[in-house]
Amino acid sequence: MAQNRWFMLALLFLARTAMGLQFQTIGSVGPILADALAIDYTAVGTLIGLYLLPGVFIALPGGMLGERFGAKRVVVAGLALMVMGGAIMGMTAWFPALAIGRLLSGTGAVLINVLLTKMVADWFVGREIATAMALLVTSWPIGIALGLLGFVPLATWLGWPAVMYLAACVALPCLLAVAVLYR
Repeated sequence: MAQNRWFMLALLFLARTAMGLQFQTIGSVGPILADALAIDYTAVGTLIGLYLLPGVFIALPGGMLGERFGAKRVVVAGLALMVMGGAIMGMTAWFPALAIGRLLSGTGAVLINVLLTKMVADWFVGREIATAMALLVTSWPIGIALGLLGFVPLATWLGWPAVMYLAACVALPCLLAVAVLYR
């Protein structure tokens, strides 16, 4: 049983790392994006903020959805939204479509963020919960750090859409792993 809970924590850690990675897509390539799309930094900042804006509206209902349909299902749906939003962002250079993709991704991120903590608490209630939560919390900055390290070279080499696709492609195996392996 103990090994299973640590494995489950690893799955959830990877999903939340993908969230941090996707959050960092715009911030890392902001200057490249601004030049490519002829937008100002206010627009870049708007795209950054749109990722977490859904939290104002989705956090409480997301918890209720997790209660009604199960945390695993809602996390899988959240990861699917992250994949779809990232793919939309990679396919377009039209600001309104980028905003829609960012909102979709952010909605998925808020859903998983709310429920991953609950899932970890379920596995670690009464034992090592502080350690498990501390590990989960570190996943977000690890994702951001990976984006800071890799996104500018990738955007310089393949263009900024590659960064959006990469973030979506990282969320996809997380979706599959949670769907198939999490119990």
